[in-house]
Amino acid sequence: MWASDPSTGVTYSSDPTTGINVLADPTSGVVYASDALGGLYASDANTGATFAADPTTGTLYAADPAGGLYAADPTTGPVYAADPTSGYLYAADAAGGLYSADPSTGTVYSADPTSGAVYAADALGSLYAHDPSTATTYAADPTTGVVYASDASGAVYAADPMTGNTYTADPTTGYVYAAIPATGAVYAADPASGAVWQVA
Repeated sequence: MWASDPSTGVTYSSDPTTGINVLADPTSGVVYASDALGGLYASDANTGATFAADPTTGTLYAADPAGGLYAADPTTGPVYAADPTSGYLYAADAAGGLYSADPSTGTVYSADPTSGAVYAADALGSLYAHDPSTATTYAADPTTGVVYASDASGAVYAADPMTGNTYTADPTTGYVYAAIPATGAVYAADPASGAVWQVA
């Protein structure tokens, strides 16, 4: 079945066999459609964007002419996007958390909107974090279990969970310190001279 409104130029069509209904608005350039299951669709001739809505889940979808894909799930709150040029995937949850994934490296990133902290995990399992409140950056090596940190002063720290040993590098003096809990000893090393002292 087909119909047209001569005053607006809007055309309508309905297929009783498939249950598909289509409306085309020549003024806006938008074409709307619905299927027998209640799915809703739209295409904007001006921008090239297409849209869809799933009546079962309420999920909304969109695609731009550059190939970008978008989705929003109203039940759980997350919003998703995919960039066809870089291959990056993006997501935002209902609490404002932001996530992205780089398929070329396998690295996943996330950001906490409450604290401003940023996290990353690479394909090798290494973990990274940055705390903006203290300007401290952390890294963890999954192979050795060693955790590293660097603060705003430039000092670098490391802790080995297997031995309990901790290390510190002082950017002001260049000295490196090590604490050995098994013996209670603390050492200092001057990389300039190569001298090592036991300070405790």
